[in-house]
Amino acid sequence: MKDHLFTLTFVTLLLLAAATLTGQVTTQQQMMSRGNNDALVLELPSAQSKQVEDLWEDYLKDNYKVRTGKTKKVRTGELSSLNFELPGVSAGSKVDMYSQVREVGSGSELMVWIATPDGYVSPALNRGQYLEAEKMLMRFALTVSREQTAEDVDSQEGRLKDLEKELDRLRKDKERAEKDIADAQQLIAEREAEIQQNLLDQETKQREIETQMRVVEQVKTQLKEY
Repeated sequence: MKDHLFTLTFVTLLLLAAATLTGQVTTQQQMMSRGNNDALVLELPSAQSKQVEDLWEDYLKDNYKVRTGKTKKVRTGELSSLNFELPGVSAGSKVDMYSQVREVGSGSELMVWIATPDGYVSPALNRGQYLEAEKMLMRFALTVSREQTAEDVDSQEGRLKDLEKELDRLRKDKERAEKDIADAQQLIAEREAEIQQNLLDQETKQREIETQMRVVEQVKTQLKEY
């Protein structure tokens, strides 16, 4: 029952990995520091090589307690993880693992050579060991997928914050425009009231002028009589 549950869980994880990374593991003869040997190659079409290398070193340290560093006297970027237990693969002994990450198109691939006392892990050497190594790499593919998803979430959250800031700016612009319109409308109303008052004042002043003109005419008339 436990084995069945593990198998079901693992298949689900593989499907998730496939959906997000479309990665796969193949075996190839590849040149490395110890000659041309069988390697497991994990394709990671959407992951950058520098990110994969950093995650790979952390993954091995966290899961297998092994330190990974540059292979001595090798300039190809090959990494070494030496003398550690790899459950399901080392079978009571320890293995040396060599790996290299390289760019492929817009993504990368991880090449892994696992040296056991019997030789390098491959389907031909030991099918069971190979399947366990393949599972290990697919679990790593999930780690890469989760990291990419987390980064995508951060990126989308950052974009959301930018959009919210833009929306807030647009709202403030609208509020300022509405205030300008309200102020302008108030000023127009005040000026219209001033115009109406001015017209009334003009009418009053015109009557005063007419009255004063009559007074002047009367005074002139009286002056003539003298």
